Amino acid sequence: MLGDKDQLASVEAGAVLGDLCRRADAGCYSPATLEWLQQVTGQSLTEAGLQAGDEATHLLEQQTAMLRHSHRFGAASGIGELARAVNRCDATAARDLLQRGKFDDIQSRRLTGSNDPAFSALVLGGEGTLPGYGAYLSTLKTQRPGADVPADDPRWEAWASAVLSAFDRFQLLCAVRRGEWGVEGINQRVADLLTRRSLLRADKLWYEGRPVLVTRNDYSLGLMNGDIGIALRIREPALHAGQAETDALRVAFPRNDGKGGIRFVLPSRLPDVETVFAMTVHKSQGSEFEHAVLVLPEARNPVLTKELVYTAITRASHHFSLLESRPGVLEAAVQTPVRRISGLDLSAATN
Repeated sequence: MLGDKDQLASVEAGAVLGDLCRRADAGCYSPATLEWLQQVTGQSLTEAGLQAGDEATHLLEQQTAMLRHSHRFGAASGIGELARAVNRCDATAARDLLQRGKFDDIQSRRLTGSNDPAFSALVLGGEGTLPGYGAYLSTLKTQRPGADVPADDPRWEAWASAVLSAFDRFQLLCAVRRGEWGVEGINQRVADLLTRRSLLRADKLWYEGRPVLVTRNDYSLGLMNGDIGIALRIREPALHAGQAETDALRVAFPRNDGKGGIRFVLPSRLPDVETVFAMTVHKSQGSEFEHAVLVLPEARNPVLTKELVYTAITRASHHFSLLESRPGVLEAAVQTPVRRISGLDLSAATN
């Protein structure tokens, strides 16, 4: 098994991975295990911070290794430093990292309301080198194949792939679904903002540029829960000989069957999707974005935990932004680790 024990726990079964790796940070091996590891690796593990416990140490702990070197976040990474501070439940250090401006890859902003220009600036992007949703809409417009490009030309698929890649550079992450700063409210606010800027026309359920998240597996279409697609107007071949090709709205998804390329799907065949300018942190697990923005609600909430904040931070590969409308919400979340029971009894030193 390989995983990050510090991310959000599974939905129903308790914090299983966290319980299995409860003492992995300490690296507490029995003297016999420590001696064997040093013989096999040829390294002094005590110098690496590992310590020997007693022979009564649980057998599972002898089979657990903690990977400590991050290949994503080095010593100069504010994202890495912030993630480590949150993992320690150190709210003071996390706030200090966000405010003192030592690192260029993390920032926090206090929003005065739903119409705060800072929110609009982040959504549109172009502030310095930070991407926003303006990037994928620009790609959609400027790289679209010409009117003379036939339906079977590979340029349509290449264009759709470029639009999807540009969209994946930026993502708004929310702790909750409802409320002014929840997924539903922000999705509508972003669609309205982009419409006012004439970047898209979100006046119907389906419109070109609409990003959608699949919410249920559909094996007939080869789409899985969590897949993201974008509605695009493409050239469709003629249905009968002698008829002209037509333009039609289709939803482009990256193929996940190992073949690569793009799958185009009729919108009417997608009943289980939702707009995804914003998604919950839970839905974002396993994803990575060049610029990830965590939007905190204006009041404390039971779902706001240290694990949720940590998961949101580590979705960012190059830049992380925190948006908050009320003071103290971040600190309360960082100081609230998940307390869940998996039912695993690891207290007994049995074999």
